[in-house]
Amino acid sequence: MNWNDPTDRAALAESIGIAEYNEALAEHVKDSTVADIAGHAIRTVGTRFGELYAVGETGQAFRTLNEAETYAYTNPVCIESF
Repeated sequence: MNWNDPTDRAALAESIGIAEYNEALAEHVKDSTVADIAGHAIRTVGTRFGELYAVGETGQAFRTLNEAETYAYTNPVCIESF
């Protein structure tokens, strides 16, 4: 399974259903996570620019793990108290 290929992901979702696809995707995200810093899971992602390090749900990705870690440390996830 090539998780970086939208066509492969769509075919998988169609063949196994959305619930099972979401479970498989969550497992893939867990397996591709290389660091957990300041509330951000940093994971490798394949892009048209090559392999990058994505920082959580920020929409930010970096060429080196060090750059991703620095970004995560300086932009911690904020959890508000109620």
